[in-house]
Amino acid sequence: MERKLQTTFNHNQEEIIEQEAKVVLFSAGHTVLWEGDTASYLYYIIQGVVRGYYIDSKGNDITKCFCAEEDFFSTEGYRISSPATFTIECLEDCKCLQLPYKSLKSIVNSNKSIGDLVSHLFQVEVSKLEDRSKSLMLLNAEERYRAFYNDYPHLHNRIALKYIASYIGVRAASLSRIRKKQKLDKN
Repeated sequence: MERKLQTTFNHNQEEIIEQEAKVVLFSAGHTVLWEGDTASYLYYIIQGVVRGYYIDSKGNDITKCFCAEEDFFSTEGYRISSPATFTIECLEDCKCLQLPYKSLKSIVNSNKSIGDLVSHLFQVEVSKLEDRSKSLMLLNAEERYRAFYNDYPHLHNRIALKYIASYIGVRAASLSRIRKKQKLDKN
């Protein structure tokens, strides 16, 4: 976690993490947080992949985001202190560090530089969302897949096609054709 944050925790912060954080294991398919539930924990992924998704009015799930090793997830509850607006599920067996929001707040309040780092991470998250919105509005399906592939080169073979298709806003059959065409274009 220190590597991801590019910082070193002081003794008091290490003590809080040691006392309050715990390693949790989730199996593939496990739902970590349901839409409408109130989150209490921030997670740091040591191993595995999770996805966040919405359910539309027709009951379809629409992928919002993916997180993998060295990513944080369940940040929304920390930022807005409201029930979750989307569901988070494990796509692979996951090993995560679970830290209560109250402990994170204590760490952030105890050190301005850590608070600045957390603020910076949220700004990066907003920037990614802005880039994704722009992509969905301005790029065609092939360009959106290429952007996904470039943004997540380590994930495209670990995530089911239907979730990638949902994330980039196309049907799975269309994405299958796009992937096949791009493989032919590379030859």
